[in-house]
Amino acid sequence: MRRVVITGAGCISALGSNTKEMWDALAAGRSGIGPNIQPELDAIQIRVNAAVKDFDPEAHFDAKDLPILDRYTQFALVAAREAVAQSGLDFGGDLGARTAVVTGAGSGGMSTIDAAYKRLYQDGKMRVFPLTVPRLMVSAASSHVTMAFGIRGPAYTISSACSSANHAIGEAFNMIRYGRVDAAVTGGAEACLTLGALCAWQSLRVMATDTCRPFCADRKGMVLGEGAGMFVLETY
Repeated sequence: MRRVVITGAGCISALGSNTKEMWDALAAGRSGIGPNIQPELDAIQIRVNAAVKDFDPEAHFDAKDLPILDRYTQFALVAAREAVAQSGLDFGGDLGARTAVVTGAGSGGMSTIDAAYKRLYQDGKMRVFPLTVPRLMVSAASSHVTMAFGIRGPAYTISSACSSANHAIGEAFNMIRYGRVDAAVTGGAEACLTLGALCAWQSLRVMATDTCRPFCADRKGMVLGEGAGMFVLETY
C-alpha cells in the first residue's frame, strides 16, 4: 500500500470563489446561508439557501463552450482548475493515463432539467435543446474534467446522496493506495437551487425556514446549497 497526499485544492461556494476566500470566511465565522437571490424562487415557502453569489459563467468559459455546460459542471471545472494549478501536475505525458477523475454528485444538471421541462410543459414546445442529455447527466462533471486536462485514466461519478463527494474522495484515495492509478482529481459539485428541485425538497417537509443549526434543540431542518470542492491526490 502506498501513502496518498493532497497536493491541490479548489472550491467555489457560498463562502467564496476560491479556497482562500472560503477559508477566510470560515475562520471569521461567517455563514454562506442567506435569503434566496433567485427571482423564480419567490413562489415557494423556502426563503433561504446557500447560493454562489455573483457567478458570471462568461468570466470562466468561452461563450462557445457554455451551451454544453450545466451550472453544476461549470462549478466542477472552476474548482478543478484551482486544484490542478495548485498541484503543479501536468497530465500531458504518461501521468495522464495513470490519473483518475472521480467526482460525486447527488443531482447533476438540475437547471438543464428544469429548463427542458419548462419548455415542454409550460411553453408547449415539443422540442428541447439538442444538448440536453449530455448537459444533465450526473457524470458530466467528471467527463468535462478529463477533457479539460487531458486525463485518460478511469473517470466516473459516484452518486450516494449527501455523501457523494466524500464517497468519491475515498474511492480515489483507495485507487492510488492500491496502485490502480498514481494520481486523481476528485471531489464533488452540485447546483440544485432550481424551482423544481426546491419544490420537491419542500414537499418532504425537511427544510429550514431560517437557517441550518443541526445541534440546536429547536432546529427546523436543512438548508440546500451549491458549489464545488476538488482535490488533487497523488502518491507521496
